[in-house]
Amino acid sequence: MLSATIVLPFIQNGRAVAFERVLCFQSCDIAMRPKRLSTTLWITLPFALAQVPSLSQQQQLLRDRLFQTNLRGPRWTGNDNQNVLTELVAGSMRVAGLDVKTLTYELDRWDPRWWSLTLSLKNGTILGLPTTGYWPYSGDSGLEGVTKPLHDAGSFEISDDLARTANIDSLDLNNLASGGAIVFFDNPSPTRNYSLPEYRLLGTSRNIPDSAIPELGNLTNPHWQSAKTLNFTDLKAKGVAAVIASWVHTSDEDAALQYLPNSDTATVVLDAPTIPAKSSTIVGHLQGRGNTGHTIILYTHGDGPSIIEENGPILLLTMAEVLARQRPNINIDFVITTGHVSGGHLNESLWMDQESEMIDNAKAIIACEHFGAIEWKDNFNGGQPNYKPTGMMEPMWTMANDSQHSDLLRNLYIESFENTSNMIRMALVSPQRIKGKLSKWYGVGGSAHFGHSKTPTIGQVICIIPKLSRKLIVVNSIIPQPDYLWASMVDGGWSKLDIPTAVEQINVVLKLINKLDEKFVAGSL
Repeated sequence: MLSATIVLPFIQNGRAVAFERVLCFQSCDIAMRPKRLSTTLWITLPFALAQVPSLSQQQQLLRDRLFQTNLRGPRWTGNDNQNVLTELVAGSMRVAGLDVKTLTYELDRWDPRWWSLTLSLKNGTILGLPTTGYWPYSGDSGLEGVTKPLHDAGSFEISDDLARTANIDSLDLNNLASGGAIVFFDNPSPTRNYSLPEYRLLGTSRNIPDSAIPELGNLTNPHWQSAKTLNFTDLKAKGVAAVIASWVHTSDEDAALQYLPNSDTATVVLDAPTIPAKSSTIVGHLQGRGNTGHTIILYTHGDGPSIIEENGPILLLTMAEVLARQRPNINIDFVITTGHVSGGHLNESLWMDQESEMIDNAKAIIACEHFGAIEWKDNFNGGQPNYKPTGMMEPMWTMANDSQHSDLLRNLYIESFENTSNMIRMALVSPQRIKGKLSKWYGVGGSAHFGHSKTPTIGQVICIIPKLSRKLIVVNSIIPQPDYLWASMVDGGWSKLDIPTAVEQINVVLKLINKLDEKFVAGSL
């Protein structure tokens, strides 16, 4: 039998008392019994284990924090769960010895609570249809919902240009019902490539061939639907009361599609009031041993729908605790931003103006997100899409400036993958300029600003930057981009998170920081 005892003290009648909770991993009841304590100033967590843990203490702590954070639910910008995570990470950084400050902002937070879709067919049948989610910050129907005739607007197309931009003119919004209509359209998902001419491959982990990362030439990802923006004020003026978008060519194809020709009206419920809220960016400063003003910035965001999308705060906290014990020569600043999933209602890059001196002193910027993501894709082998794991981890897409000033950073980064497992597939790519326009730099807000500056840069989960104005900055951005990245999953994404891989990816970043610190001491950074 594997059992654990957790003792948490509290005050009862002026005395220190605890309840000892015995957790039995065989058939038994949970027992609660009072136990006298000698002091109120401590918490003891004695464990009697029948087997040796497979994780180190630091790794187990990482897992516990991720698991317990996930239990609380999504961390939308400014909601209680995000603010609690911000508070916990800031407090833990202080315990580790960092100087921490919070930059707090106000926003009007859109709070979706209940949503549903009902179709009334011409024969009188009423159908309730499953939905995959809502269009963020789109509106509020209240609990009564909106009932209007259904209008088929066709397909929200993707342009054939290199940017794969959305073409809203493809929607047919003519002849809407005079009293208003609910617009329905197909919403195909774009396919993008991290290959020429838009992106140049600069290197891979362990020099694996690009054939080991086939996603380079065929990267499908539904979360790129965010490029499809709608002007809801304009649509409302045209008589659009609500919008239904149908996923096509994916395993979650909307059932409404097959009923559309026989429908009479639709009822859309999206109860989503707007409430005032506060949300904070964390800046944790670790003073190095070198008595210098120069720094390396580690950078992520703290809001998102799943434990994959915004595990960055806990990744950075883990790195901060390790580096606080090692104490490198160069300073390290940890920035955890907010506003990433605010629908543009809170600028994620506000901290850059408030911390301009820190950015001026930065030798490198490393942006880290989405570590430990297991790859899931639609499999069409049986004719119909079957969403399932591929047996691989998501590639570590890393964006970098391909200038000579970034040579050192890129080389050190690639070296940091030496002896990593075969599950780690990293592709270092550089956005190219096509017809005078730079290809998109993906990542946490603001990383594109650094990446497209005259600064050596590596990006999406890793960003490194030497000075914007008077000297060049190196930027590294590393970001695995799973199909489910922006999904609100029932289990919060826990089943798609691999802790050992996240640990290995954290160690890659720590190796890179150590290498950069050595170059800094040698005067070559």
